[in-house]
Amino acid sequence: MTGPEWAVELAGRLPQSWRDVVSPPPDVAAEVEGYLVAAPPDVLDESHLAALVEHVAADDALWAPLVIADPARRRYRLAYEDERLDLWVLSWMPGQGTGFHDHGTSAVALTAVQGSVRERRLNAAVGPVGQLLEPGEIRTGRGGYIHAVEHDTGLPAVTIHAYSPPLLEVGQYRASSDGLLWRELQHGRQELLDHTFDVASAHAGVTHS
Repeated sequence: MTGPEWAVELAGRLPQSWRDVVSPPPDVAAEVEGYLVAAPPDVLDESHLAALVEHVAADDALWAPLVIADPARRRYRLAYEDERLDLWVLSWMPGQGTGFHDHGTSAVALTAVQGSVRERRLNAAVGPVGQLLEPGEIRTGRGGYIHAVEHDTGLPAVTIHAYSPPLLEVGQYRASSDGLLWRELQHGRQELLDHTFDVASAHAGVTHS
């Protein structure tokens, strides 16, 4: 879904502009493309994605113009895209998080450049396990990687994420009224909200370590 179709899809969801998620600023995209000269001509693996976000993170003149501090909603800006990958700058304010999700077939690398976020992963033995992601740290995951990300510190916290192939679909995990966890397919540029079992447990008075 591109262009005017996204305008319709995101109607009523301002202040996030549809242009923010379908059109990278040309000057930013050109700078990012310079970091991809030695990248593979097709899908990038986790190591190449990690190298890309590391390069971009070191160039604050590149990502800083895409930062938006919005207490009402999590904001994310497209910095680059081609047939191999897409690259995003995400801004996080207190209380903002994604809930548990996967990235379909796309591998991911992410790093923090300002403040910190908490990444949670599912452990079959103990449930959600959280770990801070702070500037200088990079996390990666192959296609199907399940995690949740939420604000920790910074006004805003800022992270950079790269996906390959481009993030066209996301599996969003949502708790049903009877407590079962379901995977709902979402467009890769749909805003993610936390509707996973932590929310359902909170209503039921159940806590997780």
